[in-house]
Amino acid sequence: MGVNYSLMIYAPNFIQFSRPVTFFPVVSQPLASGISMRGIFHSDQIDVVLEDGSVFVDQRTSLDILDTDFSGMPMPAQLDRFYIAQDGAGGMAAVGTFEVVSFTSNAGGETNLILRKWQPTSLPAP
Repeated sequence: MGVNYSLMIYAPNFIQFSRPVTFFPVVSQPLASGISMRGIFHSDQIDVVLEDGSVFVDQRTSLDILDTDFSGMPMPAQLDRFYIAQDGAGGMAAVGTFEVVSFTSNAGGETNLILRKWQPTSLPAP
């Protein structure tokens, strides 16, 4: 008997740990407006030991989404954007707008989006 991970494992975790996000499908659906949904936002420290023994420290920011939340619409594509809002309980502040760098599906109903902070480009004055 198979296990429906999306229903039995991921859905309860999303009820507990997700926060509101707004999806802006600027690449996957260019004519669509922002779509309110949810995701589990996290940022991890990455330490890389260099050849000279020094340590380079970076950060990896990601958003987990449920594939079922995207039924009837395309999954996010590279360069689509997400606005990470304040969580519903008010415990975590909004963190801003991010764009999708890459994504990986675990084939069980959850997709992990690797994000980077999005900054609008400003063109020089003519």
